[in-house]
Amino acid sequence: MFPAWSLVFGIAFGAAVGSFLNVLIYRLPRRLSIVFPPSHCPACQHRLGIPDLVPILSYLFQRGRCRYCGVRISPRYIWVEVANATLWGWLWWQWLVVGEMPLRFLFFALAGSVLIAIFVIDLLHYIIPDELNVALLLLGLLHAFLLSGQPTDWNWASWGHLSLRTAVLSAFWGTTLFCAIALIGRIVFKRDAMGHGDIRLVRAMGALLLLPGMLVAFALSIVLGAVLGGLWAYLRRRAETASHQAHEDDTEPLPPPEPIASLLMMSGIYLLWVDVLITLLPLKVQNRIYASLGQPEEENIDEPFEELPGMLPYGPFLVAGTLAVMLLGQPLSGAVRAYLEWAGF
Repeated sequence: MFPAWSLVFGIAFGAAVGSFLNVLIYRLPRRLSIVFPPSHCPACQHRLGIPDLVPILSYLFQRGRCRYCGVRISPRYIWVEVANATLWGWLWWQWLVVGEMPLRFLFFALAGSVLIAIFVIDLLHYIIPDELNVALLLLGLLHAFLLSGQPTDWNWASWGHLSLRTAVLSAFWGTTLFCAIALIGRIVFKRDAMGHGDIRLVRAMGALLLLPGMLVAFALSIVLGAVLGGLWAYLRRRAETASHQAHEDDTEPLPPPEPIASLLMMSGIYLLWVDVLITLLPLKVQNRIYASLGQPEEENIDEPFEELPGMLPYGPFLVAGTLAVMLLGQPLSGAVRAYLEWAGF
């Protein structure tokens, strides 16, 4: 459909969107407007000009520093732009050069950008903004509605046929699965086993990937969590032992787990998608509603979250699994189908 050289446009558009993702990543956790004020340096508050806003190139030419005050800019900014440019370039090639499905490219590219923002925010602050989860859910539903009947990598499974019905049901079963995990973990281990943002993220994953793809993404997240999470916990424990050996008794205890009754009530709200409607309300109204439901109000974030012992964000692993299914759906689907046939299913 598109010539191979057009890939440069996919990469350029991805880098530009990645620049906007950096705005979301900085402002959403802090509950700041993503529109006003215009882009500015967080250190000196100077408004950025056009030379400061060229994706990737501005960071390189300015050597990672603000042009006005000289303060070093986090390398996260350029990595987000590079990651999103790579993602859009991959999808451009996959659906516009090799394939001929521009709408699938559009929805997958936008969904992938939302996933990158979720990845970074959860890694930094241990939260997933409701706005991003709702945006991902709506993108999944619109994709299923506008491309209903179009082929997917999972057409060999009854739940792999794309339609609004299968997207809604897949979202429902994804929510049910993670609510069950959260409840069982809370009862058995007497601690919070799953964050509320993760439950809402899996609901959106179900709508976007359909049930077979969502389950494969979940399985991949478990493997990644076991390997990378275990390595991260080991290295972190060694670092803490080396630097805090003399203050072992000063470690703060973990906060009390969420009451089971509250978790059951919130699970019902997620299954009925009531929280999606709440997200459309003004922030102050949202806070009042959640406060009446016994949920803590989210505070504005000025610095990265100070993690507690044993805490590990699961959202980034879910994002990695989802992106893998989006980008490598055909080989993953083939491997799953071959395994099921070998196992006699």
